Amino acid sequence: MVTSLDTAGLRRLLEGDVQLVEVLPRDEFEEEHLAGAVVVPLEELTSDGVASLDRTRPTVVYGFDHQCDRSPRAAARLEAMGFADVYDYANGKAAWLADGLPSEGRRRPEQRVAAVADRDFPRVAAAGTIGDTAAVFANETVDVAVVLDPDGIVLGVVRREVLGLDPATPLADVLQPGPSTFRPSLTIEELVQYFRTSDERRAIVTTLGGRWMGMIRREDVVDD
Repeated sequence: MVTSLDTAGLRRLLEGDVQLVEVLPRDEFEEEHLAGAVVVPLEELTSDGVASLDRTRPTVVYGFDHQCDRSPRAAARLEAMGFADVYDYANGKAAWLADGLPSEGRRRPEQRVAAVADRDFPRVAAAGTIGDTAAVFANETVDVAVVLDPDGIVLGVVRREVLGLDPATPLADVLQPGPSTFRPSLTIEELVQYFRTSDERRAIVTTLGGRWMGMIRREDVVDD
């Protein structure tokens, strides 16, 4: 029976002796793929096509994203061909890259926004008060701070203007929820285009689960 994996499950499995197989077309594999993967496109899952794979080892297949049906079809095909231990990474390559995890191929990690995100951008704990932000805003160049929950998930932003309120006011009452965020898999070129077509000055980078990865200022990537 094929076992479905999420990203955390795949990362645990990869700590052992696993065959990781991308079943997308070869040109997509060559552009970028999970580190350590090999490619056997779905169309090539024949006896000859899988000859280089070990049918006795755990085998994980993946496609592009959770809407791509190539990986479940490939997993079923391999199981029917006698592979003993087959896994389907259903979230696919898009989810892996969106969490900033290792990849290989023509597209290099330094081309993505994770490479230029400022991980030390001012942040404050959601459980705090306006008074707790005083140290952050003591630096006059800081006009906004990111508000994080205990797990590092971005809840919103808080602006310098709140310093005029009662210092005992909970940040939860004054934060601005729902700032736009971007995955680390976005290319710097794509972010540049976003900045050039919007009035935004900053871009928050988070994982698929909403966890903080860093901030990119417009001037870091755009020559206005």
